[in-house]
Formats: sequence, structure tokens, C-alpha cells
Amino acid sequence: MFFYLLAQFKAGSKIMTTLLQDVAVYQTAVTFVNIATEGLPWVGGAEPDYVLCLLVFSISVIVYTAFGGFRAVVWTDVMQGIVMGLGVIILLFLTLGQVGGLKNATEQLKEMTPPESGIGTIKLTEAQQESIILPKGCWLQLKNNGVARLAERVIISKGATQIQASCLKITTPSEINKIKPTEFNFNITTSFEANESNGYGSGTKGVYVSAPGPHPEKKDGFLNIWVAVSFFFFWAFGTAGQPSNMVRLMAFNGTNVLRKAILSISIYFTVIYLLLVIIFCCGRILLPGMEIDSDRIMPELAATVTSNAGVPWLAGLLLAAPFAAVMSSVDSFLLMVSSSVVRDIYQNRINKNASENQLKKLSYLVTTVVGILAMLAVLNPPEYLQDLIVFATSGLAGCFLMPMLLGLYWPKMNSQGAISGMLGGLGCHLLLYIIGYITNGKFSAYHFLEFNPFIWSILISGLMSYFVSKFGVKSKI
Repeated sequence: MFFYLLAQFKAGSKIMTTLLQDVAVYQTAVTFVNIATEGLPWVGGAEPDYVLCLLVFSISVIVYTAFGGFRAVVWTDVMQGIVMGLGVIILLFLTLGQVGGLKNATEQLKEMTPPESGIGTIKLTEAQQESIILPKGCWLQLKNNGVARLAERVIISKGATQIQASCLKITTPSEINKIKPTEFNFNITTSFEANESNGYGSGTKGVYVSAPGPHPEKKDGFLNIWVAVSFFFFWAFGTAGQPSNMVRLMAFNGTNVLRKAILSISIYFTVIYLLLVIIFCCGRILLPGMEIDSDRIMPELAATVTSNAGVPWLAGLLLAAPFAAVMSSVDSFLLMVSSSVVRDIYQNRINKNASENQLKKLSYLVTTVVGILAMLAVLNPPEYLQDLIVFATSGLAGCFLMPMLLGLYWPKMNSQGAISGMLGGLGCHLLLYIIGYITNGKFSAYHFLEFNPFIWSILISGLMSYFVSKFGVKSKI
């Protein structure tokens, strides 16, 4: 659950970074943060613009969730859902218009080849009197008339003339022709050496429009058939086991409202996800080199298409769409954690006679502490936001989905079975991720028999819930 909260904090901060990157006051604040955090353990390793936005985002969410409570969460979820829907529809028309329609976008994707990751050697023609900062994302002209995008922020010290940095080289001729290298007030030359790759799709046309899709590290591509099957069940049924969704059910005042909500939300998400698939396919064409920071693709795309259309002010509304999705998840999780600690633990187990004033103050404290811990933990998160979301969502569903379903529809289900199912799902999920970390040397899942850990977690959870409930000691609760 905490990992899901981390994912949303990171997403919100990335959106704010994109929205404010050209504001002079913001850049001044970033410079101040860079000076203040330089050399600090943990904090100093994060990019200063990300640290600043994370701080602002965290304070905003903590304050309105703590003092607004459940009613604030429900109403903000409603308004954010409306904004997100409008933003996605507007973004669809802008992106399709700028790529020349869906057919033209498909033809362009067919001709593309994946970019290459590697190390760029950047040389100055003469030493500078002051340190030079090359921002992450700037475009560098290569010696062979190619182009590469800087994948990290680089500082060339005073008097130095050479430095190496991670870069991403564009390999599609049509993309190279439309990219204009970044202009500096000093002369540099850049050479590039590609990393050794054991991935899928390198230098091959058509990999963006056919399964399993390119991947720089995986030999079987981005999404092989069995992982795809796993994610079909994952996204379709996994959300039913999310505790944060249970919090939202408290807003219904009757089963009739619940039935209408199920129908309307099914239609809403079907439309939203279909449109987003089209939008991001167009985004691959409009934003070459975004692999250096793929978590920012949505806000960067919104800013780019509105600027190209001559309506940059519209970027605020479009960026409010993904920001709305993030906020609606964060506030629900914070509220859920707070209510669990205050009501279920403190009031029911520690102080049953606690006054409403005491409970309110404790709720403020818990919400603030959890929010601060999440902010500190996500200062140096995994590379991809998707990794955090998949880990947290599959873990929660693996723990709670089967015990919840059996509890609702199987009369013999008891408390021991529910607890066993939750522990079994949790243990299986963590074990497969630990094996993945040991095997790959980084935060990733181990796909046993090519299936996502979610499949094995709900299987183990369901079996343990069933057998313990049926053959274990009968519960007296």
C-alpha cells in the first residue's frame, strides 16, 4: 500500500516539474534547493527540480486530506474525474491533428527503429571561466551528423574540457531530420558509444506496431503473450482488491446508486483507456527521445501539443487531467491509512473512550506522518513509475482479492482463512520480487513460467483461504 502511495507522489511531482520548468521564479527556487541539498545524504542524490515539486505536492495533499477528511476526498474525486475526462478528449484531438490522423501515425510508427542507450563524450573547444550546466534532455549534435539526447544533468567544472554522460541516440532518419540540436553560448563536440544490448527490436523497423514491442534489456520484448494475459486479468480484476476503492464505497447511500456507479464507471474507464492508447502512440511520434524520462510523457505531450497549436494556456487544463488521477489516488490512500490507525487500532484496541477531539488530532498527526514518510521515501524512487504501480497494485490485490471474494460469496469462509489467504498472497508476491531483484540486480518481478506475480499471488491466496477455512480450526468470531 505504501509503495502505491510512493508512485502517486512521484507522478504528481513529475507533472509539476513539467508544468513549471519554464517559469523564472521556479528556476530560481530550483537553484536555491540545489545549493541547500548539495551533499546531504539521500536528499542530495535527487534532482533539485524534482525535490522542490515533491515538497510542494506533498504539503498540498497532506493539508487538504488531513483537514478536509472523507467529504473532501469524495468531492475532489468527482471533480478530478470530470477534469480528467475532458482533458483526455481535448488531448486526443490535438495529438491526432498534429500527426496527420491515425493512419498516418501508424505509417510513421512502422518506419521507426528504437533509440540506442550509451555513453556520450562531451568535449569543449576551450575551457570556460565558470562551471557549465548542461540540462537533462538537451539535444547534442554528434560527429556523424546524428543526434543524441542527454539523459542526465551534467556539470562541467571550471577549467575542465571533457566529461562523459548517459545519452540516448536517435536511430530513425525521419526523427533525426526534424530534431534541432540545443544551442549553447559555447562550442562543444560529442561522440557516442552504444551500450551492449541483449534486448529485442534494436535496429528493426515495425517493432512499434507489432507484438511484443521493443525493449532494451528483455530478449522476449516488452510484453510477451503470457505477460500480456497476466495483465489482462491484472487490470480487469486487480483493482477490485484495492483497499482504496473500498473507501470510496462509503460514499454510496444505497445499492441503487452503487449499481448505477458500476455501469457508469465501466463505460468511463473503457473510453479513457482506449483514448490514452491512441494518444500515447501519437506521443511516440511527437516526442522523440522521451525514453530518458518516460514518466513525464503525459505532461510533456500536453505542453508540446498546446504550444504547437498556439494555445499554450490550455496546457494547464490538460495537465490537470493526469494530476487529477494522481490526487484522487493519494487522498484515498492517506485517508484509508489514517482511518485504519485511528479507528481500528487506537479507538478499538487502545482507547475505546477516546473523544472526537482526540481522534481528530490523532488523524491529523497520522496523515501528516505518513505523507512525510512517503515524500522522503520517494526522493530516490525506481527508474519507472510503472514498476511501483504494478508492484503495489498486484501486491494489494494478491493479498485482499480472494479473501474478499470468498468472504462475500462462500458461507464457510472464516477469519482464519481470510488471514491465511492474505499472508499467503503477500508472501508469494514478495518472494517473486525478491527473486527478481537477486536475478536482475534491480527492483523487478520474477515471472515464473512467464506469468506476472499477481497470478501466482491470487492463486496461493485463494487456495490457502479455502483450505484453512474448510479444514482448519473453526473460527468462533
